Amino acid sequence: MIRIPPIAEAMTLFECSWVRAARSRALRFRGRLGDERGIALLEVLTASVVVLIAMIGLALMFSMGSSYVRAEGGERVALFLAQQRLEELRAIGLARAVTEAERAVPGFPGFVRSTTIAAGIDLDGSGDVPRIITVSVRSLIRQAGPVSVTAVYIKH
Repeated sequence: MIRIPPIAEAMTLFECSWVRAARSRALRFRGRLGDERGIALLEVLTASVVVLIAMIGLALMFSMGSSYVRAEGGERVALFLAQQRLEELRAIGLARAVTEAERAVPGFPGFVRSTTIAAGIDLDGSGDVPRIITVSVRSLIRQAGPVSVTAVYIKH
């Protein structure tokens, strides 16, 4: 005959089996991890990698920023040199300005300057053709783009 345990006894047996299962899971888990210091070391290594990646990103950002600042400085010097040459041409008279080939700028190593003069279009039919004077300066060593300044001379 089959014996059916009363409800109180069945609950006790169920609780005992649940406790045994939980205890065996805990023992298996402890056996796999072994020492708790290994987890702390793993956490430290992971945090170190995250911090290292962030520091590399910051270093690259500062490096790119400084190169942009250097390039901007080169463009400012080039703009100054182009404006300076245009003022020299205005001082002698734009009508007497002549085309100059690209050559080094005295006192500013690494910069070359050229002056081009082109004829414009007589828009009003007066016969006075404007002269378009363009001064271009570029840097040979800095990370700056070429800078051009243009003036238009119309004879009155």
